[in-house]
Amino acid sequence: MASVVGVESPLALYRRYRPETFAEVIGQDHVTEPLRAALASNRVNHAYLFSGPRGCGKTTSARILARALNCELAPVADPCGQCQSCRDLARGGPGSIDVIEIDAASHGGVDDARDLREKAFFAPVRSRYKVYVIDEAHMVTTQGFNALLKLVEEPPPHLRFIFATTEPDKVIPTIRSRTHHYPFRLIPPRLLSSYLGELCAREGVPIEPAAVPMVVRAGAGSARDTLSVLDQLLGGPARPGSPTSWPPGCSATPRTRCSTRSSTPSPPVTAGPSSAWSTRSSRPGRTRAASPRTSCAGCATW
Repeated sequence: MASVVGVESPLALYRRYRPETFAEVIGQDHVTEPLRAALASNRVNHAYLFSGPRGCGKTTSARILARALNCELAPVADPCGQCQSCRDLARGGPGSIDVIEIDAASHGGVDDARDLREKAFFAPVRSRYKVYVIDEAHMVTTQGFNALLKLVEEPPPHLRFIFATTEPDKVIPTIRSRTHHYPFRLIPPRLLSSYLGELCAREGVPIEPAAVPMVVRAGAGSARDTLSVLDQLLGGPARPGSPTSWPPGCSATPRTRCSTRSSTPSPPVTAGPSSAWSTRSSRPGRTRAASPRTSCAGCATW
């Protein structure tokens, strides 16, 4: 099969529209407003714990917080988006050497914690703070948390921690007590519906009003899951020339049969032990005529 050269697949919707400021985060005003106030007044804590269901903005908010902390105009409530640090941490940016994201699902052992502890004392390279974003924090082992305890309790002035987890009860109490805990919530359906309408308008895709509640219901309050469902719907319908579309000249539609039918119907099917109809009826001698095949001029070469 020949490959298409020079054509890149677009990013998933939840990556293409990931919020870059707290003002763009929907449904979490009880979290974003206190964080913006703390940033503006330069009263940011050294460690935070973001908890809540999946896909509701925990890791995204952690990235925005790290971006605002290292903005050249800090202290500011929202990152400027123009300085080098903001550009590095922007959507699609190369990232910053001073903002380290760790997946605790694969780096949650005591050896990983000791390695982090040794590197954390080095000053940031280009930014004001060195920020560690520890995702899936509930996967850190008890020994790993104990190895980090002293560092989280009394970090050097340039160090900040942001823990993100779906199961805050699995974060040991001695770590939780040294953080500011912000629980995230599922996004209300009405807010998600309006957000989907705005997003479809930006994408230039018409959507039936009756389809929006079904997409929101399938997402179950998670912004990421909802956008994944919408992305699947946008990529699913057949388009002219695609392998799943109807061939050119075909008079049939997905809801109707071809207008030209075969003149010779298929022979009747007799129900018996080996017949496909035997699952519906076991009475011997019962017959059902098979549906005639359909065809049209445009389908002759399909």
